[in-house]
Amino acid sequence: MSPYGEVWKFTHERLDQAFHDLTDEQLRWRPRPEAHSIAEWIFHLAGSDIWFATRMRGIEPDDWAAKLQRAARAGFIDDSPMPFNDNDATVENLKGALEHSASYLVPLLENPSAQQMDMQVETVIGPMVPGVACLWRVAQHAAYHTGQIWVYRFDPSFPA
Repeated sequence: MSPYGEVWKFTHERLDQAFHDLTDEQLRWRPRPEAHSIAEWIFHLAGSDIWFATRMRGIEPDDWAAKLQRAARAGFIDDSPMPFNDNDATVENLKGALEHSASYLVPLLENPSAQQMDMQVETVIGPMVPGVACLWRVAQHAAYHTGQIWVYRFDPSFPA
């Protein structure tokens, strides 16, 4: 696997450790009404992985992947509603979302071509960057949200 894939694998292992033991209530919890929940971060993460994978591999997402891909921007980058609701916030659903996104992304991470590394790709937040920059974004993205999960978990108001 490429160095991007190794970092991605490591950050996703840490992500799993941060949420695998949470209850549905904890996955839906927000410190304030306008904040994102842990479940929303994970759907966003899965959607972002699909975003980059489909663009860099030149493939179309299936219906489930397209819904996840909408979560990459919904409520994070634009004002569109999150395509998932509180009933979707279960460890099983979140792990399924991450597994599905991995099915799109891992083939790219295993051995990205020189053409993929050089291609210009629109990022989730909008700017165009080279493919190599996309791979580094994908590799570290889970680490960012894992840190946020731990901040929530240590909040005194976090459900027991």
